[in-house]
Amino acid sequence: MFPLKTDIPVTKISYGVWFLILINFGVYFYFKFNYHGLLFADHGFMPLKLSMPPEIIGLDEKMASFFTYMFLHSNIFHVSINMYFLYVFGRNVEEKLGTFRFITTYIILGITAVIVEAFMMPSLEYPVIGASGAVTGIMGMFIVFFPFSKIKTFIFLLIYAIIRNIPAIIIVMLFFIFQLLLWFFEQTYNLNEYLRLVQENMGIKSRYINISNVAYYTHIGGFTAGILTALLIRIIKRI
Repeated sequence: MFPLKTDIPVTKISYGVWFLILINFGVYFYFKFNYHGLLFADHGFMPLKLSMPPEIIGLDEKMASFFTYMFLHSNIFHVSINMYFLYVFGRNVEEKLGTFRFITTYIILGITAVIVEAFMMPSLEYPVIGASGAVTGIMGMFIVFFPFSKIKTFIFLLIYAIIRNIPAIIIVMLFFIFQLLLWFFEQTYNLNEYLRLVQENMGIKSRYINISNVAYYTHIGGFTAGILTALLIRIIKRI
């Protein structure tokens, strides 16, 4: 299933969403033509770095990576899919919060997402990159603010495709459940090995789909933080 648009009209230009989209694509294309081999290691978020002594990794680099990781992406598909979901769900959230608070909240959710990753995987020795922690946080806020809205969704069913309006809470919760299932099967059944064998049988000899490259805890942490943040905002407003 692929979400196309929400049924909630946007009455203002989403300056915050467009600003974040332009920044992410700008950073991606800049480093695409100015790439250096240690880019992700230096500026991605690597939990193992946090336990390294300051003589090896300085405190400033450790702290900066909580922020810089969310603006780095591995390829054009990676940045495009993150920014697409930000566009679909972020515009309504921005109109609810206002532009400045939306951008601030986006960054806080991204930072919170990798704090969860660091807590769950403290010895992780490869860098986490991408905006997905912050974007899933915005998705979590969306279902709290607009739980009964409908999302026009493209559904591909093997031999034909349909478009249906599906409640937002179902779409986002299915996404969250899918993350949990992938994590479970990877941990329990070595799903990567099955994926590799299937792809080899299909004639694919390199660049395997590898779900261990997915930062599940970052997604789950961001999503949960988004829900809690939106609930807190609603409680404060009621008070």
